[in-house]
Amino acid sequence: MPTFLSALSTLKVKQKTIYLETAPDAHFCPCCGFRMHSRGTKNRKINHPILQDNYKLVLILKQRRWRCTNPDYLYDISDSFKFVSKNRRTTNATDMLIVDAYRNLAESSASISKRFHVSDTYAHDVFDRYVKLDRLPLTDAISVDEVFLDMDDNCKYALVIQDFHTGEPIDLLRSRRMNVTEPYFTSIPPEERNSVKYLISDMYNPYISYVDKYFPNAVPVVDSFHVLQWVTRSIDNYMRQLLKKYKQRDRELQEQLTTDPMHPVQLSISDEVYILQKYRRLILSNQSNIRYHSDPRMDQHFHVLMNTYDYEDWLFRIDSNLKDFRNLKEQHVLFNSRNGGNPIAVRTEIDELIVVYQKSSYEMFRDFANLLEKYKDPIINSFIMVEKVGNGKIYDSRLSNGPIESINRKVKDLKRLGRGFRNFEHFRNRFLYATRSAPVLNGVSDYNPVTYFEEDEF
Repeated sequence: MPTFLSALSTLKVKQKTIYLETAPDAHFCPCCGFRMHSRGTKNRKINHPILQDNYKLVLILKQRRWRCTNPDYLYDISDSFKFVSKNRRTTNATDMLIVDAYRNLAESSASISKRFHVSDTYAHDVFDRYVKLDRLPLTDAISVDEVFLDMDDNCKYALVIQDFHTGEPIDLLRSRRMNVTEPYFTSIPPEERNSVKYLISDMYNPYISYVDKYFPNAVPVVDSFHVLQWVTRSIDNYMRQLLKKYKQRDRELQEQLTTDPMHPVQLSISDEVYILQKYRRLILSNQSNIRYHSDPRMDQHFHVLMNTYDYEDWLFRIDSNLKDFRNLKEQHVLFNSRNGGNPIAVRTEIDELIVVYQKSSYEMFRDFANLLEKYKDPIINSFIMVEKVGNGKIYDSRLSNGPIESINRKVKDLKRLGRGFRNFEHFRNRFLYATRSAPVLNGVSDYNPVTYFEEDEF
């Protein structure tokens, strides 16, 4: 084992240099047993990226070279240091530090390589060497959803599979297409697939069909958020058409008033356009989430004191249908907020709600009634309560795709911060490694790290 005889630390600009050497003990040839003599020392520069405060630590290893005195062998050997491998220019700890840095989704290979003074390719390959994550076992409640990757024609919409209880991502598939999902799910042992009781998804029919194809003991669960999103989007589209109509009216009025092209008349934004652009949320948001302020505040457009109720009245004056739309939407919002853990009561209430929407004079709500009827059983299943783990606590929660929507956001963040990916396996391992609470490194592959350094990097 080498002994540190001297350690000289010199401070340069954001750099500390330490000189290390081993004790000049007697060496004997491992081949013939003859004594070996020293042929002098050579300095070897090693980077050790562990210091804080933005300092760079450089180790200068003074390695003695030894040669066997037996003229028949002339065996050569150099001193070794256990903290750095042969032909490496960074300490052995660097690889693990690089791998650990990849757990931060805000880090790219470029930023990691810059911090550890290696090339981008080296940092990328170190990660691929150590991180090859397997799929987690299926649990009794799993969620599935797609996320847009668009890496190539065979990787447009990736499929995310998540454990609902813990929020851990089980796996990420390159595509939601049947030619990818069918071989994947059928390769999972039947006893594992039979343990799944709840399959949570949006209203995408191929996901719901997974129950009949792969999980015979499961029931489909349609996420309540996507049901409410359907009716909210319909109302939003109606309001956008209103906004488009009033903008067109304003443009026509502008053209009528502009008789002299050299001196055009610029009209200010109309009241209707102002209200529809800025306060559309008062119709679209759940009323329970709106913070109403009754104290008047000066409005910069109308130049009068107004409160939240005044803006609502303005919206209803623009189109009286908006009040009916909001009230009908709120009936579903209240229905969705009640009877968690009581699917029997939910079945009665949803039938009553469907009748209300079927009798509506508005086509969008009659269509909504058909949607509720079509997915009635999966919607009722979303009121089932199961145990969920989060923040160190165990609590009861309704079945929902909310947790997987949060994970999908991380996929999009990783894609954006990485400025695009072409290798799906690297992307998959990076995503799983960064989002699992305790990923197990099991990757093993051979590579030559020396070839990945730039010649002028050190």
